[in-house]
Amino acid sequence: MAYVLDDLSKGGFTPMIEIKIDGEEVAGEFYSVLIKATVRDEAGQKSDQLTLELDDRHNQIARPRDKAKIEVWLGYKETGIAEIGTYEMQTFSRKWDDGGETVTIQANAADLKTGLKGGGREHFEDTNVGDVISRIAKRNKLTPEIHAKLKSIPVEYLAHVDSSDIDFLTNLADALDAVIKPMGDKLVATPRGEASSASGKKLITIEIAKSDTVDGEITPNSRAQYGKVETSYIDQKTGKRVVEKSDTGLDGPTFTVREPLPSSDLAKKKGQAEAKRLTRNTAQGHVTLAQGRPEAKAEADVVLGDGFVDDVAGEYRADSVEHTFDNNGFRTKIELKAKEDGSTTKKMAKESKKKGGKPASKPSTTTKNNSAVNSSGGGGGSAVG
Repeated sequence: MAYVLDDLSKGGFTPMIEIKIDGEEVAGEFYSVLIKATVRDEAGQKSDQLTLELDDRHNQIARPRDKAKIEVWLGYKETGIAEIGTYEMQTFSRKWDDGGETVTIQANAADLKTGLKGGGREHFEDTNVGDVISRIAKRNKLTPEIHAKLKSIPVEYLAHVDSSDIDFLTNLADALDAVIKPMGDKLVATPRGEASSASGKKLITIEIAKSDTVDGEITPNSRAQYGKVETSYIDQKTGKRVVEKSDTGLDGPTFTVREPLPSSDLAKKKGQAEAKRLTRNTAQGHVTLAQGRPEAKAEADVVLGDGFVDDVAGEYRADSVEHTFDNNGFRTKIELKAKEDGSTTKKMAKESKKKGGKPASKPSTTTKNNSAVNSSGGGGGSAVG
């Protein structure tokens, strides 16, 4: 049973949500007390999150079982709904004050099982990244889903000592500029900046006109700009430190990673990863869309096109995506960072040399649902089967 905000269909699209708990569709009464549903899709190692806020003035909301599975779909009556994610309940809290009583349910997409948090002492030798991740996944009863670009990266030697599996994987992900995290029953590994899923499927590019937005901010950060990255490793034959250099594609000083890496391959990968991370941090900001985009995902390419001034218009990377559904409608907030190839930063630098700004002369095509939802006042809704 889905819930439709019938009173907010003036723009031609009627917001819609559907929630299941442990595979069962919630009843219409659940939606009648739903104050807000917020879903946050994170890039990097952070777990994706779901927050449900409910009106419990009559103390009728029952607590779901611990670690209940919650599934969420969002979209529009006219175009259908899309699955946003599956989450595991972490906390259930009750709050009361002079304004009334509420229940808040917090859930995470990552299933941080006991084994994955436990300590380990082992080493990996003459193998590859795919094998390392697969071995850890299998002993934690997770199915490995590893992007092809990560699988074959060689590992000469890698020690796993006195750290949890999740901490070990986080450090490995940082060295590879990858995302390695549990999602449901899978251990997913993808390169950052590829705008693709672990299976290699390309994420949809989010094209945005300024008229699609209700607010936004973009801030260049020239102080974070570096030209090169130096990493190192200890040559096992000579015992000497060997330096590897990586280019960011930008102008600036050299950034040095002081801790040596276990091997030449990992030193090179760490240098490339740091170069990308530093480049991402040269610009950041956000845009909030009046009409939510269920297809928007963290790590996807974002194009700011029609209506944006030249020093803002261009391509970015989605660092996080937050969907919000309440009686005011369905909105999407996208946190942005510069692209890893330096194209965002170079364009900003070029435009900053010009006098003043003007609207982008070559508008990008926006996605089909670009009419804004009227977000003033409350909305009435109905449950549909």
